[in-house]
Amino acid sequence: MINLHVHTNHSLDGTLDINDVLNICEENGIDYVSITDHNTCDAYKDIKSNYSGVLINGIEVDALIGKETYDILCYGFNLENVSKWAKEQYTTIEERQTKIYNALKKLCLDKSIHLDESKPFNPQEEYAHAAVFRMLDDDFKTKYDIKQIGDLYRESTINERFPLYMDMSIVWPTIEEVSSIIHENGGFIFLAHPYKYGKKDPIELLNQALPYIDGIEVYNQNTEEETEYLHNFAKQNNKLMSCGSDFHGTIKHGDIKVNLPDDLQQNILNWINNSLNTKTLKWKRVIKLFFLMILPHRMKEIVLCLQVLL
Repeated sequence: MINLHVHTNHSLDGTLDINDVLNICEENGIDYVSITDHNTCDAYKDIKSNYSGVLINGIEVDALIGKETYDILCYGFNLENVSKWAKEQYTTIEERQTKIYNALKKLCLDKSIHLDESKPFNPQEEYAHAAVFRMLDDDFKTKYDIKQIGDLYRESTINERFPLYMDMSIVWPTIEEVSSIIHENGGFIFLAHPYKYGKKDPIELLNQALPYIDGIEVYNQNTEEETEYLHNFAKQNNKLMSCGSDFHGTIKHGDIKVNLPDDLQQNILNWINNSLNTKTLKWKRVIKLFFLMILPHRMKEIVLCLQVLL
């Protein structure tokens, strides 16, 4: 089974440590997994689990296509280089969300839109858009059909006619930049969940993204019709395919399993095994586990052997 879209508590809306996530993958027969936290690779530094499947380097980044913000999944890159780039580009969650909150607050002040700040924004606990959502008057939310946080986020990042639309280039790179850095480091980029941006027909978005992406996430809690549409679009445009449950842990998107038709699963497995050296990935995991789990308990014997040899 494959799941290439999984979050840990290094995503602000994720709840579980990476080792707990990998243990859940092991228990549920997930043979191929990618940890794709929002704009960070830091979870990979915490791995101690003896997960026996193939772990593919991953990250889900925010990027601009034109003036609009979309989620881009990246796989199979040089972890050290991309992790360094992500830290420089996206800074910390707290810094990034504070910058977004301040920009949204200024828009509200400029347009006389009331915010109830009786409970202050805390960037360590919530996203900026989540804070603004709870602070906005019900009348405003009703007027603009803002029923949930996702509605506010998408409207303010992709709809220039919305009163709280903001230029997200203050925090996000362009898709051209993301494509360049990931490809320079041997990776692949995919447009994540094309049906989750409030667009009934994602064709315009797909065509905009085509020059920069290697593939499309054809399954992410889609209907069968949506999955089939994306599957056919990817085939017609010679793009790779990925799938994921968007697992965030115990609160949001809690299912780790992804049930796909056999032909689609095989298609995804083909590019993983052909484009990524999965044998090398497995050996790297074995070596790392040796140093993490075995070597520390045998240090005394190793030192004695070295003393004898020297």
